[in-house]
Amino acid sequence: MSYILLTLREAVRAVSYQFGSFLGSVLTIFLAMLTAGSFALITKNTSHMLEKFRNEASVEIYFESDIDSLTKENLKDRLVANKYVLKVTYIDKDMALFRLRDTFGQEMVAGLTTNPLPESYEITLESFVYEDNNFEELVNFIYTLPGVEDIGYVPSAIGHLKTIFKVVSYLGIALGILVIMATGFIVGNIIHIKIAEKRQTFYVMRLVGAGNGFIYAPYLLIGSLIGLLGSALSIITLKFGELYFTAYIASASFLDTTEIVSFIIAGGLIGFTGSYIALKKYLDV
Repeated sequence: MSYILLTLREAVRAVSYQFGSFLGSVLTIFLAMLTAGSFALITKNTSHMLEKFRNEASVEIYFESDIDSLTKENLKDRLVANKYVLKVTYIDKDMALFRLRDTFGQEMVAGLTTNPLPESYEITLESFVYEDNNFEELVNFIYTLPGVEDIGYVPSAIGHLKTIFKVVSYLGIALGILVIMATGFIVGNIIHIKIAEKRQTFYVMRLVGAGNGFIYAPYLLIGSLIGLLGSALSIITLKFGELYFTAYIASASFLDTTEIVSFIIAGGLIGFTGSYIALKKYLDV
C-alpha cells in the first residue's frame, strides 16, 4: 500500500510541477485520437450504409405494354427460380402511380390525365448478388426473358459505396498506425523531458536501494493518464458531434460500449508504452 501511495504522490507531484506541459500533452493526444476516432466512425457508418443498401436494394422489371397473363406467370416463375432473387412482388399501374406520388409529391402527378406507368415486378435480391460479377450476370439474364421491356436499378451506387468503404478502411488503418506512433512519440518525449530534469534524483534513489520498478512507476502512470484522458476527451467530443449530426443532418451510428472502452484503454496503453520506451532508452542510472 505504501508503495502505491508513494507512486501516486510522485506522479501528482510531477504533474503539478509541470501542469502546463501535462495539459498540452493531453490536448495533443486528444487531437490525435479525435482524428482516429472520426475515421473509425466514418468507416462504421459507411459499412452500415453499404449493408443497408445491400439488404434493401431492389430491381424493377418493367413489362412490355402488350404482355399477356401467361407470359407474366412464366416470367415470375423464371425469376423465383433464380439463385440471386429472394422475393418477387407484382406492382400494378395504380400501385406504381401511388409510389410515385408518395415519393415525389402530388405535384408530380397533378397534370396527368391517364396513368402512363407500366406494370412491373419488383425483385428483392440476395446480398451476395453484389459480389464479383453476379449482378451483371443477373441483369443479362433478365433481359433475355420474354415480356421484359426495361429494368430499373442502381448498381453503380452500391459499387461506388463499396469503393468508398475500401478507401476509408485503408485510410483508417494507415491513420491508426500513424496515431499510435505519434501518440507514443509525444508521450515518450514528455517523459524524456521529465527524466532529464530529475536524472540526479534518480541516481540518488538508486544509491539508496530503489529499483527500476519504483523509479519507473510514477512516469508510467503519467504516460497512461495522458493517453486515457486524451482518448476519453476525444470520445466525448465525438459523441457531441454525432448528436449534432443526427439532429441536423442525418442519422448516424456511434461506437458501442465495448468499442468505447477499448478505444480509451488503447489510448492508455499507447501512453504507457511510450513512457516505458522512453524510460528504457533515456534512464541510465
